[in-house]
Amino acid sequence: MKTNVKWYNDPQMVGTLLIFWPPVGIYGVYKSETIKSNWKKTVYGVLFFVLILFVIKFLT
Repeated sequence: MKTNVKWYNDPQMVGTLLIFWPPVGIYGVYKSETIKSNWKKTVYGVLFFVLILFVIKFLT
């Protein structure tokens, strides 16, 4: 019997989506039950850093 695994609980799928379709990948990181907390914090930190860089770049 095949179990139905949610797409956001597959770390490889979420990582691929972070690269090719970031909004859905970010949602997958947020929703995932299998991705560890320290990886979630790392992803959120990198996204925050990139956001700050964009703000600095386009507002100066």
